[in-house]
Amino acid sequence: MSHIDPDMIALIALGESALPRDLEHVRNCVQCQSEVDELTAIATSARAISAADRPIAPPAQVWDRIEAELGMQLPVVPTHVETKTRAKSRGMFALAASVGVLVGGLGTYIAVSTDSSDSRATIVAQASLDPLRDVKEPAQASVQQINGSQVLNVQASGLPATDGFYEVWLLAPDAVSMISVGMLDASEGGQFPLPAGLDLAAYPIVDISLEHFDGNTAHSSDSILRGKLTI
Repeated sequence: MSHIDPDMIALIALGESALPRDLEHVRNCVQCQSEVDELTAIATSARAISAADRPIAPPAQVWDRIEAELGMQLPVVPTHVETKTRAKSRGMFALAASVGVLVGGLGTYIAVSTDSSDSRATIVAQASLDPLRDVKEPAQASVQQINGSQVLNVQASGLPATDGFYEVWLLAPDAVSMISVGMLDASEGGQFPLPAGLDLAAYPIVDISLEHFDGNTAHSSDSILRGKLTI
């Protein structure tokens, strides 16, 4: 199977317009959807950066005291002191640049992670996803609030091998209205940025379905895990 151009994948991840055939390809291609999800998470995190996230150089008197203690003159330290945060940000910047996109209007480094270890991330909802069929272990889901953006984290393992793919949905209580949030990596789970303004109370049920490469973007009605978020 041929895949769409990396530049187009990046544009889709940034919410730019795309040809219907490219959008249809992403919906039915696990590899391209995975790349879109990864870049969308990076872009969402980058847009949440504030001035407080930038590392700062220590005051000049700190170096004066060190020189006095050591009895020697230290070299001038640049104001753009390198830190692990910036080293990480360069790597993420390179990821975005590698697909030909510089996230517009950021004016700063991409330095925010959607990982739960991020001190700015607050868990606002959690759920245990109970097996409905063919799965022995329950999965876990949580929604994090990261500087105004919501990210759904799904941790699942032991999903059976399939010639199709697994898709993550948020369902209304009536299980009729639903929103697809992305394709799930069966071995690692995934992180899925949620649409701005989404009301979790209106779509509190996390559902993982088994889908097939049949060109049909609707829910297959073949759910294997499901649970309700506790908000």
